[in-house]
Amino acid sequence: MKKRLVWLIVATAFLLTVTVGVTFAMLIASSQPVVNTFTVGNVNITLDETTGTEYKLSPGVELMKNPTVTVKANSENCWLFVKVEKSTDFDKYCSYSISSDWANVEGYDGIYCQKVTKSAIDRKYGILKNNRVTVNETLTEEQLAAISKYPTLKFTAYAIQSDSFSNPADAWQNFEQ
Repeated sequence: MKKRLVWLIVATAFLLTVTVGVTFAMLIASSQPVVNTFTVGNVNITLDETTGTEYKLSPGVELMKNPTVTVKANSENCWLFVKVEKSTDFDKYCSYSISSDWANVEGYDGIYCQKVTKSAIDRKYGILKNNRVTVNETLTEEQLAAISKYPTLKFTAYAIQSDSFSNPADAWQNFEQ
């Protein structure tokens, strides 16, 4: 009788151990890890001009001027901007037009943009229509001789990843100072 009681206790303990072990085994699980890597995007641009930076004013002459922004290979999708600043008397002496590839940023004078998609090669964007500035043909020799400060035209290029901005005006606000 004692032997039977001992075997019954041992069998019950074994049964409890197996039941608890199986229960724990059923409640434990694991998966393979998923590793996320976050890198920095790249937007790289240059602005250059091969026609020089000084020009002689002569009535009616079209001056070759080719400011060009290059979005370097493998740059991310971006908003590309160009800021065109002219001296206060520029329109008195010269005129120009912006290339039709550029759109004026709503609410900002002299700020133009276009959306650029990622490319494996460098992409160039001319700023001026026909790469020209035209000297007003009505200028006289006396007016030219009386110039105390020559007219200037300044270009600055900017780019920002476009993923976070739905429109160019929102993106441009990151450059305002």
